[in-house]
Amino acid sequence: MSFPAYFVSWPAVEKIEGLSPQQIKEYLERDYVSREDQIVVAPPDYPQLAEGLEIGALYDLVSGTDGLHVCMNHLSSYYQDKYYLEWCEKLVSLVTKGKKLTGGPYRMVAWSNALSELVQNEDKYSETGGRGPFWELLRYGLRGMTFGPVVCRKLAVDFQTWESDAWASRDFEFLQMYLHVQRCFNLPTGTCMVTYPEPWDEDGETFTEPKLGIETLDLLRQKRETVAVQSVYADDESVGAGGINEAESAHQYDDI
Repeated sequence: MSFPAYFVSWPAVEKIEGLSPQQIKEYLERDYVSREDQIVVAPPDYPQLAEGLEIGALYDLVSGTDGLHVCMNHLSSYYQDKYYLEWCEKLVSLVTKGKKLTGGPYRMVAWSNALSELVQNEDKYSETGGRGPFWELLRYGLRGMTFGPVVCRKLAVDFQTWESDAWASRDFEFLQMYLHVQRCFNLPTGTCMVTYPEPWDEDGETFTEPKLGIETLDLLRQKRETVAVQSVYADDESVGAGGINEAESAHQYDDI
């Protein structure tokens, strides 16, 4: 499985209603964020991951007093390319007092599921249906899903609860990544989200899996194509209404 890239933290977002064709075009053409990144998607087996947001809706930042606040939290800048994967396994060992993943090699979904199952305990975590500390992060963190405000706050509590143990581990690399990822989910109260926009490769091909809400992306792409066609027609009408005719255009190019 390929190396993970980054989480994107959105500390204050709002649902976008009734976009005009031009606004849709502008949203889709932004080069600093994935188009899918703005659409709330959730796993079919756990739609509660996006709780607090509308699955399939398009969200964007609420601008703060000093501008936009999207934070891209890169996972590739710590020590080695795949350290984040190792860090996840160390995190499981920390909160389970030594449990380790056995077997492998794993594909991404199987690896994520197996790790999250190590922190499940129906008796100990009955209030969450057996989902222990960091369960949501371990299971869905690298799978292109949207973490809604409810889960973000649950993970923020998990990080706070286990922070002293992370310090006590005396593993500097682990601690630094712990604090780094903690900041991703330690977001203000209100409507927020965290996303992981990057797909991964398996066997040389980009892997995708079913997601609730992904159909919105197809609708937006169709709208973008419509906007592009309308733009072409508008340009043609402008030329026919007194713009540059073919003869003038050819003459101008001949003069260059």
